Amino acid sequence: MLREPSWLGALPSGGGEGRALTFPGALWPQSFKTFGLEARGGAADTSLQGSSSMLSSTLGLPRKCPFLLRSAFRLPGISLLSDQAGTGRSRPGTMAGSSPRGLPLVAVCQVTSTPDKEQTFAACSGLVQEAARLGACLVFLPEAFDFIGRDSAETLRLAEPLGGDLVNRYAQLARECGIWLSLGGFHERGQHWEQSQRIYNCHVLLDKEGSIVATYRKTHLCDVKLPGQGPMCESTSTIPGPTLGSPVSTPAGKVGLAICYDLRFPELSLALAQDGAEILTYPSAFGSVTGPAHWEVLLRARAIETQCYVVAAAQWGQHHEKRGSYGHSMVVDPWGIVIARCSEGQGLCLAHIDLAYLHQIRQRMPVAQHRRPDLYGNLGRPDP
Repeated sequence: MLREPSWLGALPSGGGEGRALTFPGALWPQSFKTFGLEARGGAADTSLQGSSSMLSSTLGLPRKCPFLLRSAFRLPGISLLSDQAGTGRSRPGTMAGSSPRGLPLVAVCQVTSTPDKEQTFAACSGLVQEAARLGACLVFLPEAFDFIGRDSAETLRLAEPLGGDLVNRYAQLARECGIWLSLGGFHERGQHWEQSQRIYNCHVLLDKEGSIVATYRKTHLCDVKLPGQGPMCESTSTIPGPTLGSPVSTPAGKVGLAICYDLRFPELSLALAQDGAEILTYPSAFGSVTGPAHWEVLLRARAIETQCYVVAAAQWGQHHEKRGSYGHSMVVDPWGIVIARCSEGQGLCLAHIDLAYLHQIRQRMPVAQHRRPDLYGNLGRPDP
């Protein structure tokens, strides 16, 4: 049997509908089965009964949407947090948003942005409100949470400055919900907009007072041509960011900001980890070719090599007639295990962040201390 999150039984039924959330059996990674995490129910579907409040029915979210996975496999010698007494059973009745140790809860949102900014804001704000109601302290939205345009001209026309209406509305949402927001990729008209007529892809972090506490402008732009996915030339409309940001202290831990294509550059994640990051976040919009091939592999690799939690909110579905995204938003722990994921549709997944576990891993396997920059310090430089 799958061990339920210890606080799951405390969630209200929500609207009295009593619907069950179902997990398609194919979504259970083989590694979970190998290490003792078994799906409840038959081979085709796994159900969590009495928890319809996990996802808002007002958003029309599909019923088959994973919510929270807790791996039964942990680093040897470190016990499962849900089994403090060593009984093999999780503790019932803990309130949503907490665990036996009061671990912080984060929410990862999966949306389908369109050129309609109002429709997209309605979907995102609904998920933020749901996450706040479930007790999350920090909510992650994907790249292009504001909109996805049909072409560069539409993208430039719909873009706004950081002080514009949309960011102000999210700031108000953060205040109303009392929650931190990671706005994973905002189409920003920067200070040189009038001269350049190009924008930044800007990751914005808001605290629960709605104040901007950090911004990171995407440094690696996605200019690629892949058969079956269509060409991407982000640099046509976007300026690369000049610097990496420092990790920011949040209620969940120290968060290092990145965006989508940055995931392919381990130098960035290692730099953030060296600067103190405990959580790396990669809000993204991977496509139908790169998603199945590389998405989870890269996320787990970044988690393992930095010994950080990796949080990846993703775009999903058809944004318009020219573009679609892969989805599969997830959270990976510092041991490289996927502990929460979404599958198809708009929705959210939740995960607890256990920094004590993270630091135990780093202590037992101190790879940061074993690194040899004297041998490969310039590895990231392109060939002349």
